[in-house]
Amino acid sequence: MVKKDTLIKLKEKEREIRQTLIVEAARHVFGKKTYDMVSMVEIANAAGIAKSSIYTYFKSQEELYAQVVYQDAGLFLKALKKKIQKKDKDVVKKAIEYFLDYYITHEAQWRMITHFALHGNKDMGSVDKLNKIGRKLMDVFDTIFIFSGCKTDTRLLSHTLFACLSGVLIAFRNYPGRSEQERIIHMKKIGSLIESMINTHSNT
Repeated sequence: MVKKDTLIKLKEKEREIRQTLIVEAARHVFGKKTYDMVSMVEIANAAGIAKSSIYTYFKSQEELYAQVVYQDAGLFLKALKKKIQKKDKDVVKKAIEYFLDYYITHEAQWRMITHFALHGNKDMGSVDKLNKIGRKLMDVFDTIFIFSGCKTDTRLLSHTLFACLSGVLIAFRNYPGRSEQERIIHMKKIGSLIESMINTHSNT
C-alpha cells in the first residue's frame, strides 16, 4: 500500500514537472511570435519532448496559449493586490511602479499580452478566458482609483491607465540607441508623469 501511494505521488510529481516544462517552453515561443505564427512542433522542440506528449496535458494550442497567459496574469494580479490592500496616498505610485517593474523583468509574458492585444485571434475558443483575466485586471485598477480618491469613471480611468502603461512598454522597452538602464530610467520617468496626472485628476 505504501509503495502504491509512493508511486502515485511520483507520477503526479512527474506530471506537474512535465506540464511546467511545456508551459515554460510555450511562454518562450509565444513570447517571440504571434499566436498564428507558432506551431505545436516548435513548442515541443523547445520543451524537448514529442509533440504528441503536449496533447496529454493540453487539448489544443489555443488552450495552452490561454493557460500560459491566464496563469502568468493571475500571479501578477495576486502580487499587485498585495501592494494595494488599503487606502494609501502612494497607491497609484506603487501600482504603476510594480506594473512596469514586473513586465520589464517578465518580458516574454508582456510580449504575449501585446501580441494578443495587437493581433488577437477571433477563432480562439479560449478568448473568453483571456477576457476574464483582463476584466480582473481592470477591477484591480478600479480599486486603485477608489483608494486614490476617485468616485466616478473608475473603469474609464482603469482603461486609460492600462493603455498608458502598455504604450510606455511598447514604445520604449526595446527603444534603439539606448542602453537597458537608460530605457528603464526613461520608462520610470514617464510612469511618474502618469502618476502625477492621475493624482491631479483625483484631487479635482
